[in-house]
Amino acid sequence: MEQLRIVAQKLKPLRRSPDGVLDWALAESPDRRPAPPPEWAATVDHLASLALSPVPPPPWWKAGARFRASLETWTDPTSHSNNDEASQRGVAGSIVLQLTLAGWGCLCLQGQEPQKIGPGKGFWAGKPFGSSHYLPPESSGWTFARIEVHHPYLRSRLARQVRAAGRLVDVHPGDALTASLIRLVRGAICRDFKDQFEAELALFEFVLTFERWTRRMANGAREEERLVDDVRSHILATLPQTLGAAALAAKFGMSRGHFSYFFRKRTGMTPSHFATQVRIQAVEKMLLSTREPLKTLAGACGFANANHLCKVFRRFRHITPIAFRQALR
Repeated sequence: MEQLRIVAQKLKPLRRSPDGVLDWALAESPDRRPAPPPEWAATVDHLASLALSPVPPPPWWKAGARFRASLETWTDPTSHSNNDEASQRGVAGSIVLQLTLAGWGCLCLQGQEPQKIGPGKGFWAGKPFGSSHYLPPESSGWTFARIEVHHPYLRSRLARQVRAAGRLVDVHPGDALTASLIRLVRGAICRDFKDQFEAELALFEFVLTFERWTRRMANGAREEERLVDDVRSHILATLPQTLGAAALAAKFGMSRGHFSYFFRKRTGMTPSHFATQVRIQAVEKMLLSTREPLKTLAGACGFANANHLCKVFRRFRHITPIAFRQALR
């Protein structure tokens, strides 16, 4: 990587060819180029090494490729800020996927606060959507892969899918969507497609891969809902027993480590935190529907005693159980 950086410092930034394709944009200050996280380093190094020797486009490229692709690094906050209309780079109605590989930038969707877009995070842009993205002063730089689709049929097909699934993308280096995107970027740099038909086939495969990805994400969301409901029901059914991660994992036929990773990846919480939250919710229900003392509620919901219940309840709700009962009854 260090050798690549030294070589890159000697090169002048490449300009766009007449067909508008940009293969590689060097950072304004190569020594400031953000270092990719370990999981993305191989991808960045591979594309950057290819970009040191870009191949001129064949005669059929402009008419046959139907897309533009680039690997770019932004390091100067004063020079880089795009809105969706400007980001089309002269191709009316194009749709763009931009995936961060190193560093980070900001995305502003209409009516929302700016979002940090770091490695593995991406977003769809284009005139139909209305947004802007920029490099904030506090970022060390922003390296990203970018694919701009201007094939009329695929452009409209992608736009429909994005409207249904949302603008944001979250992938890992080994995902099929990542591989398909990187294939197009590599093809724009190396021009290693045999002809316009192979290039168009790669573009079609990219669109199909994205559609499969959105369906899998939707199914994953439903699986997450089912998982949460099943775990909640099991916790409530076994009260006043207190279930830890090991007991929950055994119930669902997984090892403790696998279940903890699986549950946290889908809910953002550890199983133990979620179990405690469910028991707190059970306490809340009893506080509002009964006049039982805290000692009874603690015993019914798996807490050691009233003091333990008060301590945990206050940590989760920032109020004591008694004050909660008085405020809502």
